[in-house]
Amino acid sequence: MTTIVKRTITGAIYVLSVIVAICIHPIVCSAYFGIISIIGLFEFYHNSKKIDIHPNEKIGFLIAIITYLTITICNSCDEVLSGSFISAIVFLSVLTFIVELFKKTKTAFTNISYTFMGVIYVVVPLALTYPILETNGDFSPMILMSVFIFAWCNDTFAYLSGMKFGKHKLFERISPKKTWEGSIGGLIAVIIATIIVSYFSKALPWYDFLAFGIITSVVGTFGDLVESMFKRQIGVKDSGNILPGHGGILDRFDILLIDLPIIYIYLLIRTQIF
Repeated sequence: MTTIVKRTITGAIYVLSVIVAICIHPIVCSAYFGIISIIGLFEFYHNSKKIDIHPNEKIGFLIAIITYLTITICNSCDEVLSGSFISAIVFLSVLTFIVELFKKTKTAFTNISYTFMGVIYVVVPLALTYPILETNGDFSPMILMSVFIFAWCNDTFAYLSGMKFGKHKLFERISPKKTWEGSIGGLIAVIIATIIVSYFSKALPWYDFLAFGIITSVVGTFGDLVESMFKRQIGVKDSGNILPGHGGILDRFDILLIDLPIIYIYLLIRTQIF
C-alpha cells in the first residue's frame, strides 16, 4: 500500500470518526475526545522520556482523567461533586511534588513540570470540546464541527499553497517547510469555508463563524509551530504512529490544542457581551 493511499484511508477514517462523535450525542463526543486526550497524553509523556525527562505518568493520568471530568460534567453537577473533583486535583498535584522527593533525580522539577504540562497542553483543550458543543446550554454540533472544518481547510490548503507558491519562510528555525504563502493560502481557504458554513448553518451569526475561521487559521499556525517545537526538541519526526501516514494524535490535533481554548474564551466573552 502506497503512502498516499495509506494517508487517504487513515484521513477519511479520522474525519468520519470526528463527525460521527460530534454529531451523535454530547456523551459520545465527550467519550471520544476523552479517549483521544489520554492517547495524546501518553504520546507526550512517552516522547519526553527520549530526552531523559520522566513525568509521573500514573499521577499525571489520574489528574488528566479528573480534570477532563471536571471540565465536561461539572457545569451540570452539584457543588459537592464539583468540590470533590477539584479537591482530588489539588491533592494529586501536591502528591506529585512529594513523590518526586523520593526519586532522587537531577531533573525533579523538570519531571514535575512535564507531568502538569501534558495535562494543560493536551487534556484541557480537548476537554473544552464539551462546553463548546453545549454553548448556551444547547446541543449545537455545528459550532464545534465548524472549528474542525476550518482547521482541516487551513491545514490542507496551507500545505498545497506552500508547495505551489511557497518562497518566504514563516518560522524556519522551528519548521523549515512552512511559508508565508502557505499560511496566507490557508487563511483564504478558511475565509471561503466560513462563508459556506454560515450560509448553511444558523447555529451562530456569520460574523461568529468568521471569527472562528480567523482564530483557527492564525492561532492554529502557532499551534502547529508549538508541536513542531516540541518534536524538534525531542528529535522525532512524528509524535506517534497510531495514525498510519499521519503520525500520532498530537500531529493531527496540533492546531486544535491551541485553537480550542481561544475559541472557548471567545464564546465566553461573546455570551457576556450579547
